[in-house]
Amino acid sequence: MTPTVQSITDLLTQFWDEETLEQIARDTHFVQRQPAVNGAVFAQAMVFGCLEQQTPTLAHWAQVCLDLGVAVTGQGFDTRITEYSVAFMTRLFQASLAAFRGQVALPLPVLAQFTAVNLVDSTYISLPASLAAAYPGSGGSASPAGLKIQLMLDFLHERLEHVAVRSGREPDQAYDAYLDVVGAGSLNLMDLGYFCLDHLATVSQEKHAYWLSRYLYGTTIYTAAGEELALLTTLRATAANHLELEIQLGATHRLPCRLIAVRAPQEVADRRRQHAHEQARKKGRTPSADYLALLAWTLFVTNVPAAMLTDDQVMTLYRVRWQVELVFKLWKSYAGLAHIAGRRKPRVLTELYAKLVGLVLTHFLLAPLRGQQWTAAPREVSRVQVRQIFQRFARDLNRALGDAAAVQATLTELLQHLSRFAFKQHRVKQPNLESRLALLAAVLDVPEIAEAIGEMQFYLP
Repeated sequence: MTPTVQSITDLLTQFWDEETLEQIARDTHFVQRQPAVNGAVFAQAMVFGCLEQQTPTLAHWAQVCLDLGVAVTGQGFDTRITEYSVAFMTRLFQASLAAFRGQVALPLPVLAQFTAVNLVDSTYISLPASLAAAYPGSGGSASPAGLKIQLMLDFLHERLEHVAVRSGREPDQAYDAYLDVVGAGSLNLMDLGYFCLDHLATVSQEKHAYWLSRYLYGTTIYTAAGEELALLTTLRATAANHLELEIQLGATHRLPCRLIAVRAPQEVADRRRQHAHEQARKKGRTPSADYLALLAWTLFVTNVPAAMLTDDQVMTLYRVRWQVELVFKLWKSYAGLAHIAGRRKPRVLTELYAKLVGLVLTHFLLAPLRGQQWTAAPREVSRVQVRQIFQRFARDLNRALGDAAAVQATLTELLQHLSRFAFKQHRVKQPNLESRLALLAAVLDVPEIAEAIGEMQFYLP
């Protein structure tokens, strides 16, 4: 259901209800007496303070408290940042994930075949060296302390399905918690860092969902009949630029799937080989001749049937995975996740989760706007513009939260600005990814795009 001004107002006022926040504060032992900065004031100060500024200071949070009618010094606010504030903000973040779930799907028939289009990836954040014991970093020349944020983003609905804070040293391939939220009928895209046959088997066999990945070199391949396949020999024997095979993947798993091979342009293959030599040199190794030869091809594996996605559609759809990189750029460069000033673990994590709550709100406001690019005047939404407009209204919205009528008035103005200014200029020569996805509908037995979006409405009161 498309959100309206009234429904967003109701959702915000319910989420920021003082009694509800105080209950969470008591449950996490953040509030054990009756302090001036109670749970509600602290939560609003942290979240909206981080929305107003990428790198808030204690003095800034104290000013936000004053906006809410509570006088406190920066040092006084700092005494509230403890392991209990971490537990409090963590619970608030989990509650925000559950409360602010976008329901508006991109009106693209090629994606409408799936219940969700999940992008799985992680981003690394360096921390002060004082936190190395709690969050050991990945090594090298970077800080000895760091953490990873593991993310599953449903691109179809612009919805944060899963977010987890982990040690910076934990390998992506070992991470499997995202599997808990994989839904039946969803399409799940991940890069080679997450390639794990056990996980792919779980997605297809237990979750009854689909996956799409690049092929990991060295993974054993069998024909559909069960005979081992010499991949490089097969590719060398074809003169075509595209090749699709029904295969079984993995020596023990034998996962039924499709292998799609696309011959890369020579300059692309050359760049890949140069990169392979550089990476191998860093590890004191030499890349094998077979591996270098395979770099002349782009190789995909997927359990999505050909009746749902052709090989050309698979190649285009895999580009969706790169959208998560734009999300991480928003998070780190415009929401301040890459700049957390504290030296104490509670300060770092309290601020981190406060910023994550603000990002949940940002994505929730952004989601319905994406459908507007398929109206008579197609426009591509800018996540950065959405964030910056939201930032302008953060203080007014924070001060209005105790009054539903004031919240609605502020939201009405905010959403008007978003509807007018949250878009990039239209591109003709270089169509965006979603335009390419829309073109794929022509070969699918699905309604026309105009019919799919004809009755959609956006932010109507």
